[in-house]
Amino acid sequence: MLPYAIVAREMDQMMSRLHRLFDIRITFFDMQGHELKYFHVKPMSAFCLALRRKKTQAANCALCDKTHLAEAKRLRDVHIYHCHSGLIEGMVPLYDRRGIYLGAIVFGQLRDPTHRPGTAWSRTLQKFYRQLPIHTVEKALDIGHVLKYVSESIIDRELIRYRNKPWAETLENYIATHLQEKITTDQLAATIGHSASFVAHHFAAEFGKTSKQYLLERKMEKARQLLEEGLQVQQVAERLGFYDAFHFSKTFRLYWGKPPSAFKAS
Repeated sequence: MLPYAIVAREMDQMMSRLHRLFDIRITFFDMQGHELKYFHVKPMSAFCLALRRKKTQAANCALCDKTHLAEAKRLRDVHIYHCHSGLIEGMVPLYDRRGIYLGAIVFGQLRDPTHRPGTAWSRTLQKFYRQLPIHTVEKALDIGHVLKYVSESIIDRELIRYRNKPWAETLENYIATHLQEKITTDQLAATIGHSASFVAHHFAAEFGKTSKQYLLERKMEKARQLLEEGLQVQQVAERLGFYDAFHFSKTFRLYWGKPPSAFKAS
């Protein structure tokens, strides 16, 4: 069983519309780095098909994809780059609300107007290269940010969703309703009828981070929401179980890079 669920029909409709809108190749790579083939997208360009017929070039393409998928995953943001053949490519990583990586929207096979065909390429390959759509890096970045909004819609509508194990769903619900408490690993273990060792070893695999990191993330997101709704710093600190307003403010600034006052309702 796949570790995630995909609403294939709606995802296919979305990918098809993106193809028609931008008239460029836009596809999706899963969390293991494999391109999903069952969406109706623009076919691979003649240039890339011809290039990949050589085993060494196909290996270079695969390594390039793997390297930049890892970089997009690390950045957690739009990643624009030139592939090993000089084409402009872009990746938009998808993370669910728990911070679990679900894959990436990948687009590209675009010709940079400042680049020239490789002098060692055959005439046929050079011809195919000149047939590629021309885009600047700046335009590719704009497309990437539009696709980022699309990715947020995909997550909100759960068109791609990580399959939670039952115990993980129980912990997720428990944490969401007990943010005002100082939750320990022992409490989490007792909630699901497992040992603290089980939680320590398996939590990160399901949530993409340790229980301590996940608890902090949930508290900080809730704190920001409450501040934006108009609550005072002292009220937020008390509601989320901090020692005092100073402790809360220090933790908040370290997490968000800004003081609570930056998010208070105007």
